[in-house]
Formats: sequence, structure tokens, C-alpha cells
Amino acid sequence: MKQKLVLLLVLCLASCIVIAQSSVDTMRLGSLSETIEKAIRNNTSQAVYKAQQQQAGFDYKAAKGALYPHASGEFLGTDNLHLAVTPVPGELAGRPGTTYYVQFGKKYIYNPGLTLSQAVFDWQSVLQVQIAKGNAELNKLQQASFEQTLKAQVAQLYFAALIAQASLRITNHDQVLADSVATLMQQRLAEGTTDAVSVNSALINRNNITQNGTQSRQLYDQSIANLKNLLGERQGRALLLLETIDTDNFAETAFPALGADKSLSIYQQQLTIAGLQSKLQKAVRYPRLSANLYVGEQQFRNDFGLSFGKRAWSGYRYIGVDLTVPVFTGFTNSNRYKSTLAQQRVARLQYEGARLQSETDDSVLLKNWGHYTALAKTSLSNFRLYGKNLELNKQRFEEGVISLDVYLRAFQDYLAAENNYLNNLSQLLQTKATILSRQ
Repeated sequence: MKQKLVLLLVLCLASCIVIAQSSVDTMRLGSLSETIEKAIRNNTSQAVYKAQQQQAGFDYKAAKGALYPHASGEFLGTDNLHLAVTPVPGELAGRPGTTYYVQFGKKYIYNPGLTLSQAVFDWQSVLQVQIAKGNAELNKLQQASFEQTLKAQVAQLYFAALIAQASLRITNHDQVLADSVATLMQQRLAEGTTDAVSVNSALINRNNITQNGTQSRQLYDQSIANLKNLLGERQGRALLLLETIDTDNFAETAFPALGADKSLSIYQQQLTIAGLQSKLQKAVRYPRLSANLYVGEQQFRNDFGLSFGKRAWSGYRYIGVDLTVPVFTGFTNSNRYKSTLAQQRVARLQYEGARLQSETDDSVLLKNWGHYTALAKTSLSNFRLYGKNLELNKQRFEEGVISLDVYLRAFQDYLAAENNYLNNLSQLLQTKATILSRQ
């Protein structure tokens, strides 16, 4: 008795562990909004965009550094291996008509100091800062456009999985009907009241429904697997959608608000950056003005060494202004400027093309919403009517009023109406997924 009790406790503990593990390894999603939020938070590509944003931010800060004062310390030691000789007239020494060759300077010179420089007018650096800032903004817009695409993909897969689930539920109902007919025909064959052809027809009809169920299961599995990938989840973890679609009742809704297409902002920003690059290349012709300040000391020695006494060093300081004016650099800069202008025209054409395409897509999207709404509504009505006809024909077939061929044709019409309704509903939900991604 004790052994049985211990065995029972072990089994209960094992079942509890299995249940706990299955609960941990199952991700439950209650709504589309929850699924989209999880995808935006955990999608692997999002981490890439965040890293690129950090990189663009550092590039922008680095470009801004050119506008700030620069300071550098230096220590220069010089060994004049052979001092220059200067001819000096002998009159200076009281001996006219002669020339003395004199060496001026010291063999060893040391110059420690600090150099400060500040750009006063450097239009190229200013434009480079603006381009770096534009690239950082471009990266943000690219991430926003990716999120729009990600939302659409997640919603499409989410709705596809719900449609597949609904199809499986309907297929299970159809399978019961097909099985009952196949069983009835086999019984009649055993009784000798029908032939093998009728039995085979009933079995073929049942197999067709089984194939439909297999295709729906395949669609569901593919949708879930791809959805896991977008959610950043491993494939070994189970995914459970708590929401279902009521295929028996179609709720007609108004056209949702359609937000701006975020992909257009990318083309706009690329056009802005192309304009800045054109200005940058043009600014190569502009003069540059900078100011420099040097504060240092000097030490001159005839012998190798270094002294730190008070009188060993002499001050050396200066302030300078550096003005650089490009005069002629060949035709390189001119051709580069023309290249940036061509690049700007390309960016403008790409933006115009994308804008027109987006307007066309929005117009088609609006029309498709109305079309698929009407198609889903009418195809659902037909699906219900064919379902009622199937029930009536099944009663008439069981009563022997109609033949199996007539009943099977009614069944095929019912299945065709079912597929038509599910396809129209799927197209409507795919359109809705695109609209939701723009909100």
C-alpha cells in the first residue's frame, strides 16, 4: 500500500513538472496589438537599428568636434648637425676687404609648448556637421519605416494563422459529415443496396476534405513559424493565439484611418542629404580662416642635455591667423560638384516616383477594402445558404429521395463556397493588416 502511495506521489510530481515546463515553454498572445508590441520590442533587426543609431550619434558628435577649439601639447627637440654658415663683411671686425664665415645659433634646441587653434570661418565643417545630423535622422526614419513593415508582416501572419484555425474548425465539421456519409455507403454496400462506385465516391470526398485540413494545418504551422521569427522567439517554444475569428458572423466595419507612409520620409531625407552634399562640394572653393595661439618655452644648448633651471628657458609665444584661399585645383572639384548635382537629381526623381507609387497604393488599398468587404459579406451569405442546402440534401439522401451523386455535388458546392468565403476574408484581413501598420 505504501509503495502504491509513493508511486502515486511520484507520478503526480512528474505531471506537475511537465505541466510547469509546458507552461513556461508556451508563449500566449491575447491580441494583435500585444503581438505587434512584442515584435517591435524583441525583433532582432531592431537591435541592429539601435546600434546604427548609436553609431550615427557618435558620428554626429565627432563631426561637431571640428567646430570646437583644438588644443595640443608638443615637445620638439632639434639637433643641428651642422649649423648654417653666414658670410659677414670684414668691415664689422675692422678689417675691410675680408669676409668672415660665421655660424649663428646653438647645436641643440628644445621647444615645449601648447598650441590652441580655432576655426573662424570653415563652411565645409559646418556642412559636414549638418550631413552627419541628417544621416542620424535618416537612420531613425529607416527604423520607423522598418517598424511599419514589421507591423504589416506580423499582422498578416497573425491573421493568416487565425484564418487557418477557423478553416480547421470548419474542416473538422465537414470531416464528420463526410465520415458519416462514407460509413453509410459502406453499410449499404454490405447490405447490397449500393455499388462500389458510390462507396469510392464517398471515400474520395472524405479524402478531399482531409487534404483541405492538411493544407490548413500547413498554413497554420508556416504562419506560426514565421511569426516566431519576427517575434525573436526560438522555434522550439510553443506559440498559442488566444484570439479566434468568428467565421459565422461577419462584422462590417468602416475604413480605418490611414496614416502617412513612413517610407516616403526616407526618400525626403535622402533628398535633403543630397542637397547638403552638393553644398559641401561647392564649399571647397570657399576660403578658410582660422586663428592659432602658441604658448611655449625654448632652451638653446651647445652640448647635449636638458636643464630645468629658471634661466635655462626663454619664452616663445605667438598669435597667428591662417587664411587659405583655393585658387586652382584642376577640374577635380568641378566634376565632383557636377556629380553631387546629378546625385541630387536622382534623389529627387526617386522621391517623386515613390510618392506617386505610394499615392497609387493608397488608392488601391482603399478600393480593395471596399471590394473585399463586399465580397466577404456576400460570400458568407452564400456559404450559409450552401450549408443549409447541404443539410437538406443530406436528409433527402438519407431518406433515399436523391442519389449520392446529387448529394456529393451539393457537398462540392458547399466546399467551394467555404473556400471562396475564407479566401475573401483572408484578403480582407491582409488589407486590414497593411492599414493597421500605417497607424
